[in-house]
Amino acid sequence: MDLSAKEQKQMKRREYLLEGNLWRVVISIALPMVFYNLCNYFYGIYDMMLVQSANIGDAADIVVLDQIKNMISTVGAALATGGGIMVARRYGAKQLEPARKCANTLFTLAMAVALVTLVFIPIGTPFLKLFKTDQSIIDNSMGYYNVQILTLFITTMNSTMIALEKAKGNTVNLLCLNLGVIVIKISLTTLFVYGPFENVTTTWLATSTLLAQLFLFFSGLFLCFRRSNILRIRIKEWNFNREEVSGIVKLAVPVFIGKFLFSFGKVYVNSVATAQYGKMCVGALGISNTMAGLFTNISNTMADTGSTIVSQNYGNQNGNRIKKAFHINLIYIGAITLFGTILLFFLKEPIATFYAPGNAQYQEMIVNIFAWECLDIFFLGLAHAADALFNGFGKTKTTMTFSMLRLFAYRIPVLLFLMYVVKMDYAACGVAMFASNFVSGLSEIIAAFAFSGKLKTKYPKLFKTAE
Repeated sequence: MDLSAKEQKQMKRREYLLEGNLWRVVISIALPMVFYNLCNYFYGIYDMMLVQSANIGDAADIVVLDQIKNMISTVGAALATGGGIMVARRYGAKQLEPARKCANTLFTLAMAVALVTLVFIPIGTPFLKLFKTDQSIIDNSMGYYNVQILTLFITTMNSTMIALEKAKGNTVNLLCLNLGVIVIKISLTTLFVYGPFENVTTTWLATSTLLAQLFLFFSGLFLCFRRSNILRIRIKEWNFNREEVSGIVKLAVPVFIGKFLFSFGKVYVNSVATAQYGKMCVGALGISNTMAGLFTNISNTMADTGSTIVSQNYGNQNGNRIKKAFHINLIYIGAITLFGTILLFFLKEPIATFYAPGNAQYQEMIVNIFAWECLDIFFLGLAHAADALFNGFGKTKTTMTFSMLRLFAYRIPVLLFLMYVVKMDYAACGVAMFASNFVSGLSEIIAAFAFSGKLKTKYPKLFKTAE
């Protein structure tokens, strides 16, 4: 197949995204990405299981450090989101040369950001102390932390390359690659823990994740640099074009602030909980967040892919299809998160028993916190569905505002009130998480419906093209 034929195949894929059955389009783009993020999710679950069963460390240490790492990773994730929106919009408008130019700028920015993340290795100890991380965690798990930062360097680039493939709707390629990632990760982790090795620590688990992500990294480079890629990355075209960088940063900064605050909120609750209720409470919170993440990761992923679909149809000036995509994405997310809320609520006792066998006090703490965490899964899903619409239009400041409200208006004040005024026990952490996600989820989805209802008035050009 020659180059022009391959380009034609990619353009047919573009037409499918812009004209195909939306129920199929949404799910066909989302499923591979859901699978990718669930892989990362199950990495954490599997690591925690091995830590528990093989007695090679403390699961609470992994939870705390992973959430801090996730907070740092929001920079790269936001960059990928902002750049992906711009590329998808131009791709949808069939402006292929500008889309390719933007893709190269995004790739250049991602490399710069990835290199900057490495600074968190030499400043690791004071950085962790800044967030009131328990000294025992710092003493026991700095090796794990350092390898995770190295992994973050790789995943920052992976997120960008994924965003470029997602902008074209080529998520099936990502599904195939992640099958390889799963095999490498699980095989290496199992080998390290149960193989002929001595003095295995949590650092070994982080190393297996790093090696698995390296496989995706080199595969992604091949996809980005191959000649048949219609948005091909070329070294000679790497640039910091002022106009392109400004456009990407303008979209990315609010996304970063929103994602950072969401992650910071969890880190803050951990630090407050440690001081008020002890390290066991942090472990229970981490287990609760991890289990709820089974479904919140799905809804968040569908929000990212939904914003890509909105961006493509914005470029193609198809307002009716944008509204329909928003409603379909909301139905999918609502059904999945409602199912997750019900399922996990009824499984909270078995989950607590699994994570804290033989420790009745720890089990009770997990159940009482997790009961509240389960209830907010659906409402967080509503917020994610709204994010898809706002981000697709480049309204990243709107999603940032809701994230700020979630943390500073609904979460921290409620938590401090329950702790120091009501004098509530450790369950206050779960109640505060539920209250913030409940109020912000409802308010954001209402705002999204209001915005959707005014599209024809605010964006009349989007409705000149018949669906």
